[in-house]
Amino acid sequence: MQILQRLVRICKADMHGLMDQFEDKELLLKQYIRDMAAALLQKEARHKRMTHSRHAASQKLASTNREIEKLEQDLEVALKHSKDTIARHLIRRLKPIQDLRSQIQLHIDKLDREMAQFQASIDQRRLQFEQLKLRVTNFINRSEQTNLNSSWVARL
Repeated sequence: MQILQRLVRICKADMHGLMDQFEDKELLLKQYIRDMAAALLQKEARHKRMTHSRHAASQKLASTNREIEKLEQDLEVALKHSKDTIARHLIRRLKPIQDLRSQIQLHIDKLDREMAQFQASIDQRRLQFEQLKLRVTNFINRSEQTNLNSSWVARL
């Protein structure tokens, strides 16, 4: 049984060795860089969608605030003129809108926190991406230089 396991292990090792020979390190590194750039673009697009969502929520909050302000002015006028039924009606309309305003504000606050964290994550990823891109470029340049030197030696 152990001999069979050893044969299987040798076959796996040979397959991995063959795969390593087929793989072009430079091409793989370039593909990893492209994949990282695409992932970074996706994250930035998500952040942009979050920004649009926050902007829409801010507009809704401003609209809600204007509506509350108008209702409060109408309520003051109704109370000033002792129109109790109108005042009660305005108070009933005012309460749900104030609750909506609170919910919108909570949503905006949550978006602000998420966007700040997400932006920090994007900034960190971008820095890592730029550093890795620089390292890959240096590796490829050294590899090309080594290939040029070996081809010159072969010609001599």
